Amino acid sequence: MKADQCGVTGIFQHVTIFRIPFFQRQYVWGKDMWDRFLRDMDSLVGTKTKYFLGSLILKEENVTEEEAEWGASNKYSVIDGQQRLTTLSLYMKALVSMIADEDTRSSFNLEYFLRNNQRTPILFHSKIDRPAYEEVMHGGDLRPYEDKQIVKAYNYIYDELRKKENKTKLFKAIKGQIKFVTIILGQDDDEQQIFDTINSLGVDLTIDELMKNFLYDIKDEQAYCDNWKPAFDDKEASKFWETDDAARKQASTDDTKTIAKFFYDFVRIKMWDFKNLPGFDRKYLAHKNHIFKSCKAFHDVFKANKQDLANEIIGYAKEYRKYFDKKNLDKRIPCDPCIERVACIAMASVPSISPYLLYVLKNVPQLEERNKIFGYLEKYLVRRMICFSGDINKNYVEFFGETLTGNRLDSYEKLRDYIENANETHNRRMPSDDELATNIHQRTYGSDEVLPRLFYYLQETKREVRNTGGYNYFLAEPIIPKHTRANEQNYPPHADEIQEQQRQTRIKTLGNYLLLHQPYYPNITDEEQKKEERNRFLREVKANSNEGWGVKKEFLIENSRDVVCSNWFTTQRSWGERDIDTRNRQFVELVNKCWP
Repeated sequence: MKADQCGVTGIFQHVTIFRIPFFQRQYVWGKDMWDRFLRDMDSLVGTKTKYFLGSLILKEENVTEEEAEWGASNKYSVIDGQQRLTTLSLYMKALVSMIADEDTRSSFNLEYFLRNNQRTPILFHSKIDRPAYEEVMHGGDLRPYEDKQIVKAYNYIYDELRKKENKTKLFKAIKGQIKFVTIILGQDDDEQQIFDTINSLGVDLTIDELMKNFLYDIKDEQAYCDNWKPAFDDKEASKFWETDDAARKQASTDDTKTIAKFFYDFVRIKMWDFKNLPGFDRKYLAHKNHIFKSCKAFHDVFKANKQDLANEIIGYAKEYRKYFDKKNLDKRIPCDPCIERVACIAMASVPSISPYLLYVLKNVPQLEERNKIFGYLEKYLVRRMICFSGDINKNYVEFFGETLTGNRLDSYEKLRDYIENANETHNRRMPSDDELATNIHQRTYGSDEVLPRLFYYLQETKREVRNTGGYNYFLAEPIIPKHTRANEQNYPPHADEIQEQQRQTRIKTLGNYLLLHQPYYPNITDEEQKKEERNRFLREVKANSNEGWGVKKEFLIENSRDVVCSNWFTTQRSWGERDIDTRNRQFVELVNKCWP
């Protein structure tokens, strides 16, 4: 490793190639950064002050025979500095296009292009940005690339520079006064250690960017374009993977992105291929902070072939995008056992079950066998969520991510035997009918309606009725509302403290909830309009939540007309704790019928 200081002419010269590697995202600077850059460049005119444009971390690469024929004698991959180098070259291209002096134009062409017949820019962008960048540098037609950030940057900079005078002085000031510190890694230096260090210092390198840099090199570019890019890096794929998978009350971070969740699931599936090999460390490999290091260990420690590993990741990613897209919660799930039903449970409430679901999707080829497994899992999950309280996801992380997947339970019989042979005191056992009948009166759900909605929705979709939307189009509303001053006149507290405590328990159990149908507008394509309609409905629910029995009953009936599992409510003449107990017992009967 060596460090040095150099100016613009020391960086941009026709004998040097700078390659943007796969892990780098496409150019992402926006207006705020462009404005700051423009102001900084303006400040150089009329002064002799040196301007430090930051450090560049580069790694030496071998020049190919073709590149040598083009005149290149040096080649580096850009580990850190892509955004600044790109912006500077766009700025200089815009500036020189407005200067008539031939010497200035010749100087620019000599420094920013290899001397081959194609006039290849020395900054060799990754596949995503290369066509747009080269068209800008060649002064070509930019209309096909108007949506690219590189073209937006160039157009913005060009428009701003048109307003300025003394463009030649500005050109000379930039060449003479800008300084970089270059840190050059030798080919034997640990490139990944540098990646990790940069990442720890805040450079936005996500797990997929680190993975594709590790798995692909320049020689693998076609494999990247054919396989990895459509799975992770094209427009639709990127939009999916960048969505936030954080819980509603959880702060959004890179760790809560869908892409991080997927790779964490992949690690907890793949690691068990190596459980009998030297170097296997379950706790280390399964640690959430070691996702990339664990994936890297599959190759470095356990000798998995890189392209085989890449293809396996891509295979799981396709299943994940197909079945774990939260847009699927807008679609009604089928009535028969299938992945859509258990994926709904995972996305709505229990994401920790997804590693085993993915494992079954990829490793059980027979559809009938898969559906038997998914049907058994649905029964297991529903009965446990009704019987047992506590942090469900925390309890299931190890069970679904390690126990079931690690034991490679790839058939219905294996899964059933493993769970049903568990000791009666085992905390992973299938709940009995007696436990269900007893615990349903004690299992409370507080102010969160997600699980009650999920239970009733799963029951509703067991029927063939198809005139309703997906999980997102429903809401579970407590019939007796939470105890507040606003509803004391309709549900006055019991004088006896024990009776009042019993009521507060009853109103938080399943039997007090009714499944309502939110507005469903299949002909409305505008998402904001749909959102407003749903918000309007939620406001109506809130406004009616504390009304007296007669008013609230009418509202609840009106909004549950299309919900078969709520039909029983239309015959209710009153509602109290005894009615809740009755409804709980009825629900147990339905559970034993739907999920025996």
